[in-house]
Amino acid sequence: MKWLIVAPNFTDNNISVMEDFLDSTGTEYTEIFIENGTKTIPFSSDIQTAMNVTHCVILDSYQMIRKSDYALLLGVLMGRNVTTFIYTGQKYARHYEKIKIEGQTFFRCYDELPSLLNYVKNNFELFKADDRQKTALKTLFSKGIPFTSDSLAYYIQKDKPEICEMLMTAGMIADSYTSEGVPMLCVATRCDSFEKVEWLLDNGANINAVSKDRGYTAVMDAVWRKNYDITKYLIEQGADLSIISTDGQPILVLAVGNGNVKIVNLLLEHGADPDVKDSMGMSARGYAVLFKRPEMIEAMKKFPPKE
Repeated sequence: MKWLIVAPNFTDNNISVMEDFLDSTGTEYTEIFIENGTKTIPFSSDIQTAMNVTHCVILDSYQMIRKSDYALLLGVLMGRNVTTFIYTGQKYARHYEKIKIEGQTFFRCYDELPSLLNYVKNNFELFKADDRQKTALKTLFSKGIPFTSDSLAYYIQKDKPEICEMLMTAGMIADSYTSEGVPMLCVATRCDSFEKVEWLLDNGANINAVSKDRGYTAVMDAVWRKNYDITKYLIEQGADLSIISTDGQPILVLAVGNGNVKIVNLLLEHGADPDVKDSMGMSARGYAVLFKRPEMIEAMKKFPPKE
C-alpha cells in the first residue's frame, strides 16, 4: 500500500496523528499541502503523486474546500477510485455526501478525527489484504498468467509454488475446480504433491470434494496413485472413507484392485468397510479372494462381516 496525507499546510496539528499511525504499521506514505505559500513543488507534481497512491486521508478539509487545486485533487482521487477518508468538520460534512455516482459515496467522511482514525485502524488489515489482491492481479496480468482455476491447476502440476501463491492472493479459492470438474485437491493428489495437498487444505479446500471425471475424492485418488503418505495424511485430516465413486467403487475395492497391502491395512484400521459392494455386486473381501491376495485376506479376517 501507498498512502497519501493531504492537509492545508505542514503546520496542521493533525498531521502527526496519521503519521504516527502509518509509521507504526511500517506503511509507505507521502504528503501534499494545498494552501498557497507552503508548496515547494508545482501542483502538477502533487497530481502525479495522487496517481500512484492506493489510499488517502484528507485533514481539515474545511480549510481547503474552496481552493481549485483541492477540487482538482479530489477529482483525481475519485477518477482513480482511491479509498479516501476525509476529516470534514461538522460544517462541511454534507458537502461530500453530494459527491456520488450511481448512489455510491466516493469519499468516507468524518466530522471528528478520532472517528476517522478508529475506522482506519479497525479496518487496516482488510485494506492490506485488498491491496495484496490487487497487486497480485496486476502482477499476474503483467506476466501473461490467466486468473483461472485451470491456470492454478497447471501451476500445481508444474510445481510452481510462487505462482500458486500469487493466484491465491489474487482471489482464487482452494475449493475451485478445473474446467473439467476436478477439484484442486485432486489435482495435487494426482501429481503426488504432498506439499500442495497440505497447502490447499491449509487454505480451506474441501477434503471430500468429488471430481466430475472419475467421481473420486482426493483420498480415493491417493489410493489409486498408491501414494501411502498422502492417503495417510488425508485420513488423519478427516477424509470420508465411505464415499462411493460414480462408477460404483468403494475406496477399499479400489485399494484391493491396486494391490497395495500397506494401503489396504491403513484403510481397514481407519474404518473402511471390506464388505461394501461395488456396482458389480462384489466387495473388497470378495476381490481379495478372487485375485488370490492372501495378505489382504488375512488382514480382513480381523474385521469380520457385520451381522
